[in-house]
Amino acid sequence: MTSVLHSVTPADIRLTPFPHIVIDNALPPDLYTQIAAAYPTLDQIMPPRSGDQPYLSNSRYTLSAWITALLDDLAPAWKAFIARHSSPAFFEEVVSLFDGHWPQALLHHLGGSLRGHRMGLLQPSSDDPPRLSLDARAEINTPVYGAASVSRGPHLDTPNRLFTGLLYFRAEEDDSTGGELHLYRWKNGPIAGFDTFQLPEDSVEVAVTLPYRANRLVLFPQQIGALHGVGLRPPTPHVRRYVFLTAELAEPWLTLPTDEDRAR
Repeated sequence: MTSVLHSVTPADIRLTPFPHIVIDNALPPDLYTQIAAAYPTLDQIMPPRSGDQPYLSNSRYTLSAWITALLDDLAPAWKAFIARHSSPAFFEEVVSLFDGHWPQALLHHLGGSLRGHRMGLLQPSSDDPPRLSLDARAEINTPVYGAASVSRGPHLDTPNRLFTGLLYFRAEEDDSTGGELHLYRWKNGPIAGFDTFQLPEDSVEVAVTLPYRANRLVLFPQQIGALHGVGLRPPTPHVRRYVFLTAELAEPWLTLPTDEDRAR
């Protein structure tokens, strides 16, 4: 299975407003078409519903890698794609790609290196969890009913995250507008409560806007400046589809920078 990073080099890293890559046609076209056709259905991603109760408007639902491996009704190509992108080999690709861009606080927390730690799939519970958990999960934002809405505005991902990746699977028939990815910067520096679900709009400003586009990859290391959010979605019957690529530690590492950090 080809990695989404198969043709990416450090020269592709963009530094504004924080280190990240944006890769169009991340997968070869024929492979993308095959994988997109195997994207899990709503019934495979969503929990069972009672009666005709509609899905909540513009809400996120996920199908993690560890569940994908257990389901018999998913296409082999999809399973192989998810396994490849939740593997130690893919983790190594990300680590190597962003060499020199990993936060010093993270490296210090890990004893100097992202390598050499016990890894496994991210699962909700485990008797013996690994230090570092990997995931590649199908995610959707449901259709928008009624008023236009934002599924999640400016935010930082969880303080235990190492990186965030988004590979978009926009359907060919999706003629909706909005739902773009915004990359933000702090207006006056990081604020307390940076790990809340959504930050106050007046604490950040949009630096980059990336349209929701099929086969587009966005990937970046976690850091105190890695602010992002999803744009306004007007009413639409279409589902917003993407695969979320990530690695997480068993404990949080991201904190507000100290005066000593700022002086470095």
